[in-house]
Amino acid sequence: MPYHWKSYPVINLNISQAPCESAEILNRGLCAMVRNNAKEIGIELTDETHSGLLFGELINKAKDLGKVVILIDEYDKPLVENIYTPHIEEIRQVLENFYINIKASDEYLRFVFMTGVTKFYKVSVFSKLNNLEDITMDEQFATMYGYTQEEVEQYFGDRIDKLADKNKIDKTEYREKIKKWYNGFCFHEDACKVYNPVSLGMFFNKGGKFTNYWFSTGSPTFIFKVLKKQNIDFFKTFNEYIPDFVLDSFDVTNMQAAPLLLQTGYLTIESSKSMFDRTLYKLNFPNLEIQTAFEHHLVGMLTERNQQDVSTEIVKLQMALLANDTGTLLSILKSHIAAIPYANRSNMEENYQNIIYSIFRLLGAEIHNEVHMNNGRIDTVIVNRDHIYIFEFKMDQPAKIAIAQIKEKGYAIPYLSDGKPITLIGINFSKKKRNIVEWLEEEWV
Repeated sequence: MPYHWKSYPVINLNISQAPCESAEILNRGLCAMVRNNAKEIGIELTDETHSGLLFGELINKAKDLGKVVILIDEYDKPLVENIYTPHIEEIRQVLENFYINIKASDEYLRFVFMTGVTKFYKVSVFSKLNNLEDITMDEQFATMYGYTQEEVEQYFGDRIDKLADKNKIDKTEYREKIKKWYNGFCFHEDACKVYNPVSLGMFFNKGGKFTNYWFSTGSPTFIFKVLKKQNIDFFKTFNEYIPDFVLDSFDVTNMQAAPLLLQTGYLTIESSKSMFDRTLYKLNFPNLEIQTAFEHHLVGMLTERNQQDVSTEIVKLQMALLANDTGTLLSILKSHIAAIPYANRSNMEENYQNIIYSIFRLLGAEIHNEVHMNNGRIDTVIVNRDHIYIFEFKMDQPAKIAIAQIKEKGYAIPYLSDGKPITLIGINFSKKKRNIVEWLEEEWV
């Protein structure tokens, strides 16, 4: 259609390219970026060496060419890279003095778009940058950056059919497998789920090989550094409905698992409900790609073992579970717990439960933690293809007490209708030995 396409001066900054080993180095890197943009636009800048002042000068001079467009990618990268370093405050000050120009120059700006993996701007880190609109969980943008199922069928349907024929798999089953691996991201409770476009594209490019692609495009080091530092209770994140205001928070000094993992894309909305005029969210991994890769890294972080060793032992655990070999299961669990560095351990029963839960999730079996009943709460239930295991954990108490509690509370009753054998397992952790010291099992009769 006929339209008058007017040109505007564009400032394009990829902050991930700025070195940030110190505030001084970051300042110099930002100055270099600003000068490169000025050269592209055809603007001559002064010899100013303060990145914030130089950015303001560029905007002020660019406005003479028209209202300015500012595009900033990975605005938070310097903070993420220095999250627990002594000079984090100095890094923050450099960025705050740099980004304050966006608010100060509001009347000269036509459009501003910033991306990052965290909501640092929501808190005191960027308290002065309060004129932005967050579209992370905005319904009208919820499917903008991923493929919906309809779009996958429309644009890739023929390719999927060819791959299904090549691998001699039923086309419907093949589509369900692709969906299980790469679909599932949800950015609003009323929006449909979307596929990760990077992972799906690489999947097709590699001839339909089901594997993890997303983690290879960006290191999760920052996430695990925070999880380890904050001693976050990981499994509770999957078992509780979380108020919307919690997910919208991001406090560097007191990070919580839910907003951190949601904002960085490792968890997504599984379901929601309204209560007392608030929206509550239940989170989960979006798909198998994210779940398997994340949990391998998580177990590796907890035990400080490399990924190859973790993968090898997970395979052994899967084989033991399929064979109902609880002796091997116990042996491997004890070796994992023993590998946890002393400084990273806790005497809390919940911490050991968290570790076991993380390992069990990798097995691919159906697992439930802290299952609430009318007269108690089951610690862990594993539903295998032909067996059910009910676990009760104790700290410095005989395992027979755990077994007695399972029987007294009737924890197995809800699973009787499955028609599978049920094994009750009581586990006693020792504060002194910091491991499992007693494992008692009994068949439910």
